[in-house]
Amino acid sequence: MKKILYILLITIVLTSYLMAEPPISTGTIMGKVIDSSTKKPLIGVNVLIEHTTVGASTNIDGKYCIQQAPIGNFHLVATMIGYEVEQKGMVINANEVLTVDFDLKPTILEIGAVVVTGTSTPHIYKDMPVRTEVITRLAIERKHAFNLAEALSFNTGIRVENNCQNCNFSQVRILGMEGKYSQILVDGDPVVSSLAGVYGLEHFPEEMLDRIEIVKGGGSSLYGGGAIAGVINIITRQPMINQVKLKYFGNSIGGKSDQHIGATAEVVNKDGTLGAYVFGSLRERNPYDYNNDGYSELGELKNESLGFNSYYKPIDLGELIVHFHRIHEERRGGNKFDLPVHEAEIAEWLEHWRYGGTIRWQHRLGPLFDYRIFYSFALQDRKSYYGGLGGYTASDTLESLSFYGKTENPLHISGLQMNYRFGCQLFTAGVQYFQDKLKDKATANPAYHLDETYKNIGVFFQDNLHLGTEKQLELVIGTRIDKHSEINNWIFSPRINIKYNFDKGFTLRAAYTTGFEAPQTYDEDLHLCGIEGDQRVTRNDKGLKEERSNSFSGGIDYIGYISNLPVMFAINGFKIDITDVFTNKFVQKIGNTEVWSRVNGKGANVTGVEFDAGIRPISRIEIRGGMTYKNSEYNEVLEDWGTKNFLRTPDLYGNLRLLLDLTSNISFFAMGNYTGKADVPHEIIVTGQDDPNLVLEKSDDFAELDLGLSYSIQMPKGLKCKFSFGIKNVTDSFQSDLDKGPNRDPAYVYGPRQPRTIYAGFETSF
Repeated sequence: MKKILYILLITIVLTSYLMAEPPISTGTIMGKVIDSSTKKPLIGVNVLIEHTTVGASTNIDGKYCIQQAPIGNFHLVATMIGYEVEQKGMVINANEVLTVDFDLKPTILEIGAVVVTGTSTPHIYKDMPVRTEVITRLAIERKHAFNLAEALSFNTGIRVENNCQNCNFSQVRILGMEGKYSQILVDGDPVVSSLAGVYGLEHFPEEMLDRIEIVKGGGSSLYGGGAIAGVINIITRQPMINQVKLKYFGNSIGGKSDQHIGATAEVVNKDGTLGAYVFGSLRERNPYDYNNDGYSELGELKNESLGFNSYYKPIDLGELIVHFHRIHEERRGGNKFDLPVHEAEIAEWLEHWRYGGTIRWQHRLGPLFDYRIFYSFALQDRKSYYGGLGGYTASDTLESLSFYGKTENPLHISGLQMNYRFGCQLFTAGVQYFQDKLKDKATANPAYHLDETYKNIGVFFQDNLHLGTEKQLELVIGTRIDKHSEINNWIFSPRINIKYNFDKGFTLRAAYTTGFEAPQTYDEDLHLCGIEGDQRVTRNDKGLKEERSNSFSGGIDYIGYISNLPVMFAINGFKIDITDVFTNKFVQKIGNTEVWSRVNGKGANVTGVEFDAGIRPISRIEIRGGMTYKNSEYNEVLEDWGTKNFLRTPDLYGNLRLLLDLTSNISFFAMGNYTGKADVPHEIIVTGQDDPNLVLEKSDDFAELDLGLSYSIQMPKGLKCKFSFGIKNVTDSFQSDLDKGPNRDPAYVYGPRQPRTIYAGFETSF
């Protein structure tokens, strides 16, 4: 705690010094941004002075105003998702008011986004020195995603998989690595804890999501431990206009319903100094038994969410942001859904409550310096039942009740970040402190209850340097220093990123990043997937050391025009080496508890290449696709499975999507996904045998196809209506060799997360 106080003291002194400097001469830039084809004003366009943090967004009339703009020669850039970036050179003189208007042309969907995740400072998508991928709001809507898990699907290098037949525990894999190697952020803050990571991908509703930014490879030098495979940053929706939207979507999965109702409202005042966005959603899914054995493949699900985002600008260049959300979800898998869970042969039941929020003050003191201070929290509680009795009798009551559990997981994060521009350099420095408390009584055996508190202090420094006549060479050099409560020494995580624009539209990027994974409890430890009603727990070995990683990546991409056609393509190679890799070792079975221990192995590595491409042959058609090929293996053979390969992850997978606006009112989309073969562990129960047979299976490969059509109607008095119809997984590509009955291995699942699903929806806004 003393270290934090020292750092804050230094920060206050530095801030006071900068504020005490003589006023710097500045100017003002204002103007209007319109769509070049429709001539209508564009809302939410980001207008930035290139290579700075100085900028503004357009209001409902398409107008913007940048106050305290630095004087000198600059490029002013207007950028918006789905539009070509427009840049204008200018000279800003002291106390001058410039008027600069823009006409933006439509282009490939992701182009035009302003992203922040790679460097924690705003950059235009195509100019980001750290390769960042974006899932836009429009893409989320076209997929008709109910939640974060569905929004992440159909993206290159990203796989969301179901890891349990009973409760449908899911995890996201970046570059084929387990979910624990990916860090999920909410507006840049790591408030998705281990407990939240177990089912959290399906907790966050689509009404909360504005866009998703993804950085692959090490990101620990900015965000701390847990970002070895990459970072997924949820950018929440902000108020922009005065609008109310209502929607209903109904799915039919083999005749079983899955319904979603959502509502959003946003309001801003006339001068743009105050705004609020409110959202709410309800979802209810009936259990679905794919192979007709009496046990669900997709469990029963009930989810309700409520939250808001708001901002207030009490002074020029100062903004207070407040965010809050409440999520409640209940899910159950197994059999006998009409009875209490302890009367079923097999049942996994979870009830989650999540309360999360942020309060952030961000302030630009002038053209050279800005800072932000924040506090975020996530309070996650869970009630659970993991088990089964193979038949319920009165004498079993006490034993059955012992499978009920309760978990509490409050998490608090606070920090400060400062950005200071000096010439062609942008310095970033900050401090972050988090406390993650975990109290878990989910296991039937009290010896394996958890009561842990994890603390981490992180300090980071970064220099974003631009060089060259047109500043075509860009370097990001930085490090983060962490002290984690489970690690004796301070952890240094340096990084360097290089970007070079060597020709019009072509960009070369290379990076070396490092990271670490602390020896703490992870999401799979809190999901007690078991066989025959037993519970399986994994606990850390007493001598467990942290994992360390070194990541290398490099590639080239092109964003531009070929014969007046908007085109993009990218090729990126990557290599991640991990030392002291975590691996699991069977210890013993005590009653109904199967105990595994997490120990350090020799190491592991992931090597591969990604390819992305997109084209917009005419203004109404966009085609995008990508493929990932990789090899991932441990440096030693896994004890129980006789292989060095990473389990459950294919070496080849890819996606393809087509977006087609047939008319101004009718839109069509088609999305395809290919998943290659993978090694999947399988535990087979043999009658009369104490221990199951361990078999390493080779999965099938799968090809999915989603099709959808939407029709929009503009009604009088600003009322809009949209009707949507479609089929997900048209080919019904689903696992054919699922285990059956109460002795099934619920973890033996792979491939697409749901079978063929027919949906219809309606939404209206006014």
